[in-house]
Amino acid sequence: MNVRPESAVRARVGGWGAAGAVLGLVSAWWAGADTAVQWIALLAGAALPMWCLEWRRGSTTKGVLDREGALLGVAVITALQAMVLFLQLSMGGDQGAAVAFALPLLPVAGLALLIVAALCPQVLGETVPAAGRAFVQLATLRRPRTVGLTALLGWCVKCFFLPLMLGWSWSWLAGLEYRLPEVGHLYFYIVGMALLYAVDTAFGVIGYVSTARCLGGEIRSVDRTLLGWVSALVCYPPLSVLVLDTWLISRNAHHWRQWLDDGSVVSILWGGSILLLTAIYTWSTLAFGLRFSNLTHRGVITHGPYRWSKHPAYISKNLSWWLISVPFLTTTGMRTAIVSCLAMLAVNAIYWLRARTEERHLRHDPVYREYAAWIAREGLLARCLRCGR
Repeated sequence: MNVRPESAVRARVGGWGAAGAVLGLVSAWWAGADTAVQWIALLAGAALPMWCLEWRRGSTTKGVLDREGALLGVAVITALQAMVLFLQLSMGGDQGAAVAFALPLLPVAGLALLIVAALCPQVLGETVPAAGRAFVQLATLRRPRTVGLTALLGWCVKCFFLPLMLGWSWSWLAGLEYRLPEVGHLYFYIVGMALLYAVDTAFGVIGYVSTARCLGGEIRSVDRTLLGWVSALVCYPPLSVLVLDTWLISRNAHHWRQWLDDGSVVSILWGGSILLLTAIYTWSTLAFGLRFSNLTHRGVITHGPYRWSKHPAYISKNLSWWLISVPFLTTTGMRTAIVSCLAMLAVNAIYWLRARTEERHLRHDPVYREYAAWIAREGLLARCLRCGR
């Protein structure tokens, strides 16, 4: 039977989240609120309907009364977060500097965790003390339990990506205010790209803070391979500053708007194509609902663009980069074009490697194996190949 495996997240969850995000942002803008209020309205508008739809009554679990373990876990998480912020601010370049926006928020969250750990540690559940115990076991060269290691790696993922998602979501929205006077004829392109990426990263923020079991978003497993972590982290600062923005910077030698006249039919079609690919990329994030997260397994998504491909986000993002950077066009000779294209192909190869390591991680789940087999039969590529015969 060619029945598509059931998705871990209902399609309407991301749909209502997207509708709430748009409604919140438009309402705040219409009311004349400043950018900070618009950003909060965007996040709240997206999160609240998804939390309501995903809430599982009777599934709230509390950890045992382990005050010492909870305090240890909070200390480990705080140290991890401080280290990540230091690396981003000192080595992350302009993109890493976006975490500065999160600096006032994260100490408040850390203080709240500390108070809860001291007064009511069981409310924190099992992952916080488990992460603390796993860290101590690793530090003393002992093998931690699987549950503890998963908890520790899960907090490493959240400490690394959450500040970036916070900063980037804010930056996309705030930056739009300063770019609008200069957009000219490509108003739809500039506004569309900013809003799509603002919503995409806002869903990233919500995904990283919605890992509670009562929301169905608990982390089931985390990739434990070095190759999996390196291939993911190299796409984000600070590693991306060295690899993507230094070694492979020649891929961005030009920008498509340098080649096409603003307002021309070709520029509108070209910008519209980039916007369409970016919309597919954002749609891929929305399909996760509350469960978007790098390097983790939180359920198999089979609806939306994932009914056509296992990696619609990576495919659409990489194709959009070719259209944005046009590395095949140059005014300084064929050699420059070849070098630029090779650099872009290297970036594509990094994302191909990310896709392969993610598949290797997820294949431990029989549902994913069933989904992968279904895509091999009924995915977009399989259908195109059948039509070509």
